[in-house]
Amino acid sequence: MLAVLAAFHKSLLEELIKEDTFEGFTEYLLSYDSFRLRKIQETVVAHLSDWNVNAWRHERLGYIIGKVAAAASQVTEGTSVALSDTKPMLEQVCLILEDGDVCIPWESLQGPLYSITTEWDRFITCFMELLAALRLDLAQAFSQHIGSDQLLECLPTQPSDCLFNKVKGCDALCPVCSAPCEVEQTWHRVHEASLHRPKCLLEPTSLISHECANPDDLDAQDVAVACWEFQPLHLDWNLSHEETSSQTPSPYWRYVLARFNERFANKYNQKPPVIPEEWKAMTQQEALDSLRETFVHCGEL
Repeated sequence: MLAVLAAFHKSLLEELIKEDTFEGFTEYLLSYDSFRLRKIQETVVAHLSDWNVNAWRHERLGYIIGKVAAAASQVTEGTSVALSDTKPMLEQVCLILEDGDVCIPWESLQGPLYSITTEWDRFITCFMELLAALRLDLAQAFSQHIGSDQLLECLPTQPSDCLFNKVKGCDALCPVCSAPCEVEQTWHRVHEASLHRPKCLLEPTSLISHECANPDDLDAQDVAVACWEFQPLHLDWNLSHEETSSQTPSPYWRYVLARFNERFANKYNQKPPVIPEEWKAMTQQEALDSLRETFVHCGEL
């Protein structure tokens, strides 16, 4: 079973090759953070569009109101007729709810509004009546159709941000080809990536680094994956496993190069590299199969 980060990255690469657009690949290669956040946002919106939001809101409303009413009734049991202060009793209601999956902010009880002297039974009767009225008002409001975009705007925290943080990882990129690190362990010392990228898919400026004394020696037309050559210079990255030890790109990138070789060259103002004829005969399914094998192999390492 793949780790979360590797599985997420694999799904992005699968979607890219199925969409089969040059713009998608360039966004992935040059703006990885914005690309993956956009994909997460699109997935969230698509999920909400296929989901009966209004029915779910009615269901959750009934559940929450029921929980609050049950907690208030639980506090009522065994209490005396007269109380000096209702606030401690309401705090008990909040405490009971916290033990479940409903949370009412304690800050709402601050101030003089709830510090009143009254008979608890009378107070709780009024409280239940108001709770029932609140449910009717909210149920009426929930009966109005709301789109997924409107729903997302009402949320204090965006689901896409929460999901992004779960698959964000350490944010480290391969110092040679900018492939994202997929190691999940917190505070790991050595980074790894399952699928490194050929030189000709990278911006020429990204190939110029501190270890390259003469930029004129760089060949942006090279289709090789050169990460393993720089392993001694980047000890915080594992660049020497089987996939990176081969100068030939993975079948996945061979397919992409065969599809968009000239467009990448034009984008980077470079002469397109010579692509072997057998690469041009590769099918999308072969590229997908090789991608899955790569991630399964890396997951077993």
